[in-house]
This record gives sequence, structure tokens and C-alpha cells, in this order.
Amino acid sequence: MAQPAQCHSINLSEQFDRTYPRVYKYFRYRGADVDTANDLASTVFERALAELSSYDSGKAAFNTWLFAIAHNLAINEWKVQAQARIVPLEAAAAQPGTDPPPEEILILQERIESLLEALQGLEDREREIVALKFAGALHNRQIADLVGLSASNVGVILYRSLQKLRGILSETEGQVRDE
Repeated sequence: MAQPAQCHSINLSEQFDRTYPRVYKYFRYRGADVDTANDLASTVFERALAELSSYDSGKAAFNTWLFAIAHNLAINEWKVQAQARIVPLEAAAAQPGTDPPPEEILILQERIESLLEALQGLEDREREIVALKFAGALHNRQIADLVGLSASNVGVILYRSLQKLRGILSETEGQVRDE
């Protein structure tokens, strides 16, 4: 049996610096709190380091391989914790490595809180695909390969999920104005 193609050109430290924020956001989109998202994102890179010799650049881009690890880790994490997770509102805006001015932090925090709350209104599969697309920055084909759907099905689910999110956010915005 042929050995997997070794990818000695992968600089995991550089990949970590470039990709960690997206992996972190992926777990936040999936509903993890700040501490859990950091722990899970770190675990992804620990596993990547341990399994780097099995990475085959002929099968997938390194980014896709990392998100496959994240996807599998998320599935395992959520199997262990069968209850739906609700993200605490006070933790919603925390992101590593950002220091905008205080007024921007408040605006950003409100938007993130609204988005994370709205994401909870999606079904698990919809939330997973949205997280892979926007937090993971994966293409529909890459997402399709990870979740076992066709790329066109992923596109339809994304479109409908975004429509659903817009509706939830519009409804929430309307309720705020009415108060």
C-alpha cells in the first residue's frame, strides 16, 4: 500500500497563525462558548500536529483537512453534550487578538450577539454548513465532501439558511424597535 504524500512544506506554526481565528469562529458559530471554542480550536491543531505525517495534499487542501478535523471534533463534542448549547450573551463578542475602540466593541458585540442568537434558530445541519462556510471559509465543494452532500445541495441549504437568518434578525430588530 502506498504511503500518503508527505507534505513537508506545511509550516504548522504559520498555518496556526493564519487559520486559528477561523477555526475558533467555526466553533463559536456552532454554539460553543469562548473558553470551549478556544479549547476545541487548540485541540484541532494538536491533532493536526500529531497526524501531520498522514496529511495527503493530493486528497485535500490543508485548510480542508484542518476543518475535517474540526468537524469531527465538533461532532464528538456535541455527542458528549447532547443538550443544545446556548451561547451566553456576555461572552458572544469575545474574539482573540482584537482591540477595536470601545464604541466599536459595543456595536460589534450587539451584532455578534444578535447573529449568535439567530444561529440558534437554525437546525443543526444548517448551523454546521453556515459555520463551515463563513467561519471556516470553505467552498461549497469542500463542505459537501465533509458533510456528505452534493455541492448544489450545500448551496441550497446555505441560501435557505441565510434567508432564515435574515428573517430571524429582521424579526428581532423589529421587536427591539417596538420596545
